[in-house]
Amino acid sequence: MIKLKGRIDSNNAAQFEEEMMDAVNKNPGEEITLDASALEYISSAGLRVLMKLRKIVKKALPVLNVSPEVYEIFEVTGFIELFNVQKRLREVSIDGCAELGSGANGKVYRLTKDEMIKVFRPGITLDEIETEREASRKTFLLGVPCAIAFDTVKVGDCYGTIYEMLNAATVQERIREKPDRLPELAASTAKLLKELHETEVPPGQMLPADRVLHNTIDKLSEDFVPDELEKMHELYNSIPIMNRFVHNDYHAKNVMETGDGELMLIDLGDAGTGNPLIDLIHCCFIYQMMGSGTKEHTDDEMSFIGLTYGELKEFWRIFLETYCGSAEKAEVVNEKLLPFATMQYLTVSMAHPRLPKEYHPVYADKVREQVLSRYDELLGSLAGVMED
Repeated sequence: MIKLKGRIDSNNAAQFEEEMMDAVNKNPGEEITLDASALEYISSAGLRVLMKLRKIVKKALPVLNVSPEVYEIFEVTGFIELFNVQKRLREVSIDGCAELGSGANGKVYRLTKDEMIKVFRPGITLDEIETEREASRKTFLLGVPCAIAFDTVKVGDCYGTIYEMLNAATVQERIREKPDRLPELAASTAKLLKELHETEVPPGQMLPADRVLHNTIDKLSEDFVPDELEKMHELYNSIPIMNRFVHNDYHAKNVMETGDGELMLIDLGDAGTGNPLIDLIHCCFIYQMMGSGTKEHTDDEMSFIGLTYGELKEFWRIFLETYCGSAEKAEVVNEKLLPFATMQYLTVSMAHPRLPKEYHPVYADKVREQVLSRYDELLGSLAGVMED
């Protein structure tokens, strides 16, 4: 790593070039990273030195911990298109902040009157967090009701994303407050998802939604033989291709109701473009499968979703009937979704660190018995499933 310090301008650019090239020559073949945490200013003379370095290594170099002032110079001159320039992250403390909720990837806190912060668990990379923030931004630009993502920050040894503070509570919390609202909220969340699935995503604007399905399978190379992994990939590949908005994690803890009754989405890190069936498979997995796995982990799963087993089933019945338009069609669609939801539930459980390794063979056998044994029957079974 090469450290950039102080001011680099016409007075010391030649010395800077000599020292930098000397460091590169003494470490042939090593990856070059530029640390700008102590860089106060860089002029056109200094930028020309960086251009010489880029021509030597013939690729975009990472420039880390860039102050806002120096970042502006890189941005105005167009250098952010030639180098991988990353701003220095602001440090934020959550001491004394009220916890608003938690999920698989972290916890959410009230930061100020107008801001909340999602603090990611250790191990979530900055690239993953930036991908989520970018997905939130693109989702907002599509006109989807969601919280605005402001900034990525450091919180101790973890990363966090700051969002606008919504005067809202999750659908799950609303049901806990007033259980008799379950039918109403199940129907309204289904109507919202149906509307969102009418949103066409311009080519290249969002990542493919099915990447999440395939990434999960790729994590299980120790639990299945290559032929089994290939068949699971092929089952997901058989879902017809579409370019509609897909949330990819749509459930009662990721939909919020404002004080005015408006529904808004949160947790958009996996959002993308694809077939709405991907969302319905995930919803089926949440409402039909949660609590059905290994007995020892049922309590953990049920506490995560925050609804009772009976509430989950009733929510799903009303939700799917509303989405499909009739109980008869919902019954047919549910039967088609169940094998894919079962595969997703079992593989997601295996890929998650909360499930001990000793339970993997049990879950893998369930995949073989309940899904892979029906491979020929299931391949292509979702084609036309939502058509009238």
